[in-house]
Amino acid sequence: MKYVYSVIILVFLVYSYGCTYEGTEVYTDEFSSLDSIIQDMESDLAPLEVVIADLAAHTASIYDMKEDLASRAQHDQYSESSTGVIFRDTLDPNFSSVHVSSISPNKEEALQQVYYTEYLDSAFRYTYASAPFVAQVYYNTPLQMCRIFPALDVLNVFDAEMNLPLYNFYYMADEVRNPQRKSKWLEDIYVDPAGRGWILSLIHPIYENEKLAGVLGIDITINDIIKRYLNLKNRKLLIIDGSGNIVAGTNEAIELLNLPPLRNHTYVQTINSDNFRKGDYNLFKSKSKEVRKMVAKFLLEKDNFYQIDDELSNNLYRVFCRQMNLLNWYILEIKA
Repeated sequence: MKYVYSVIILVFLVYSYGCTYEGTEVYTDEFSSLDSIIQDMESDLAPLEVVIADLAAHTASIYDMKEDLASRAQHDQYSESSTGVIFRDTLDPNFSSVHVSSISPNKEEALQQVYYTEYLDSAFRYTYASAPFVAQVYYNTPLQMCRIFPALDVLNVFDAEMNLPLYNFYYMADEVRNPQRKSKWLEDIYVDPAGRGWILSLIHPIYENEKLAGVLGIDITINDIIKRYLNLKNRKLLIIDGSGNIVAGTNEAIELLNLPPLRNHTYVQTINSDNFRKGDYNLFKSKSKEVRKMVAKFLLEKDNFYQIDDELSNNLYRVFCRQMNLLNWYILEIKA
């Protein structure tokens, strides 16, 4: 009897191991492939934390010599528009653009900020040139001053009454949301007010005399992430965030999950406040029960493999999932 009992236990353990093995070990190549994509992404993204920390130290240093820097700025390059916006009247590719909103609480002081932050142009230009992955570099202040590189037509792109503290790339760096005063990734992607579509940002606060003086930002477009990492031949890849929102994906992967096509949102009209992905692109809100169950398995139960039985097409899809280390994002691959 003891022998029979031992055999039953052994069979149970072998069976249990076999079930676990099917979900995590059998598909070694598939998971290794996802790990490779993550490694490529993070090898590009992680160094930007060092870049923005160095840029932050450089930016903080200007506050010790702002009067001298302001006196040496090219004052004649700055004008005020008919709508009350202070801007830089040049599109020279070596210079940054400047936009001081018409609602600035102190135009005179903001203009001084414009003058002494001109010193940042060379650092912005170097950062942009040395990191091809970077779409733009900028510095925003409480006085509604935005200095951004590369240059753009700020009068037509930005709203005249743009209120910078209403945007996540500003308020997420404040003392309440970033008490560590270090660099911070904005994992909730948003539509760029500068017209570059969906954006992933890395921001860093700048303090003067224990007061928030401004916020540095480095932007990467989601379109570039798709082109660089997801547009692989015959691959159906998807990135979701920790809340189940789709960050990026190939058209094929989006279609298989019965979701509406993603739009890049390179808007012609101005963006006046935060604009995030809507509920249509949250997998927890999918019309498909199988998709909702899948995302719960991945995000809540930390599984990394799921099979979807698509009732519409009568197809069975295998979905593999890996979590990134740098960001709370997950990369999924769908295979028939």
